[in-house]
Amino acid sequence: MREISLRHQMTAIVIGSILVLAVLAQTEAYGMTQTATTAAPTDVSTLFADTLELPSLIRVAVDRNPKVKAAKARWQATIEQYPQVTALPDPMFMYGYFLRSVETRVGPQRHRVSFSQAFPYPGTLDAAGEVVKKAIEIERVKHEQVIRDLIVELKLSYHELAYLQRAVELTRQNHELIASILTIATARYAEGKTALNDVLKAQSQLAQLEYDLVLLEELQRVEHANINGILSVPSTMSLGKTVPVPYEPLDVTIADVEKQALAKRQELRIAALSIEKATERIALAELQTKPMLKFDLMTIETGEALMLDAPGSGKNPFSIGFGVTIPWSSLKNSSKVREAQQNREVVTANKHSLEDETKVALRKIYFRLENARRLVELYEATLIPQAGAAVEVAETWHQEGPKSIAGFLETQSVWLNFNLARLRAIADYQQNVARLEKLVGGKIDDSHNH
Repeated sequence: MREISLRHQMTAIVIGSILVLAVLAQTEAYGMTQTATTAAPTDVSTLFADTLELPSLIRVAVDRNPKVKAAKARWQATIEQYPQVTALPDPMFMYGYFLRSVETRVGPQRHRVSFSQAFPYPGTLDAAGEVVKKAIEIERVKHEQVIRDLIVELKLSYHELAYLQRAVELTRQNHELIASILTIATARYAEGKTALNDVLKAQSQLAQLEYDLVLLEELQRVEHANINGILSVPSTMSLGKTVPVPYEPLDVTIADVEKQALAKRQELRIAALSIEKATERIALAELQTKPMLKFDLMTIETGEALMLDAPGSGKNPFSIGFGVTIPWSSLKNSSKVREAQQNREVVTANKHSLEDETKVALRKIYFRLENARRLVELYEATLIPQAGAAVEVAETWHQEGPKSIAGFLETQSVWLNFNLARLRAIADYQQNVARLEKLVGGKIDDSHNH
């Protein structure tokens, strides 16, 4: 009996050790250079004050975020269930005192001590352990899922902040240009060399750019607060300038993405494990309908007999007993098995439904991804070069022409909007890649297409 208990405890330790080590490789699925257990600097208040690098942000967030810690604690708590369900039921020790002693030929009986141990049907404890093993694996994947969602959320906010910071720089540069144009227009108008419309056009564009700057800076503060929340630091902690992630379009088809998602997505893996767990529960339910054995050991304390020469005087009797439970209620037993079978039907249907939802969601995001890629190509290859050429022509014309600079202002506005739209399209593309990674379950593998 001690050997059985020791074996179960050692099995639990081995399972726990193997599963805990698995977390070391989880963040590798997202292209990180270090693991989630990498120790983050104690003082993060100055760590990102100058520059923001996405890999460093991810490492600190995984290390500090309370959602990740809670998921890991639930995983470890589930590991602790294994030695509980695989151990024998607690033995029963009983003591009885005779209020009126029983007189026997060998002496009065005054105390009774008994010990009993129940033994589930052979294989029941192992089956219960298998159920817990599946539960442990489910919690491990859920922990991985929390890390995945955290990384995706951080990527979305990081790319948004990177866009906003570049948009502020571009808008501020354009603001300085339009301010200088307004100065020129005002001077020309005073000399009668330009129309009032030029001054008004420059003033209106300058006012619009000032509003845009205020809006962009407010949005930056929102993203700062969101990133600080993910890092679990005060919302007022200052953050530096982002290091842009290079724009590298994926070379992967929707069929490849779907194949990866169906194989790797954490929700689908959890659903598959839930089916396996439900199958193990059926086996456990069937074993639980079997008889349970019971072993009893009892002794009675006996005093000395009144007749001193009585044979066996004062000897304590010992008894060994065996018992077995009688699962007489076939209705209860069969109902327990049918319940487990129906639960398996539920999780099986849920998995099929989740697969369908995943395919639909993949196509929606893949369309947005491709649309953003096409927009980037359109702006970079056609619209921005054309707008840049038009700006050069308009600038030369406005310098040489004696009448109007409104055309130059209009062309400059188009050039600015095209560049902002390009930055927006790049950010949208990178954000949609992150959303695809959430559905795929990690970094998208497009190496087979190169």
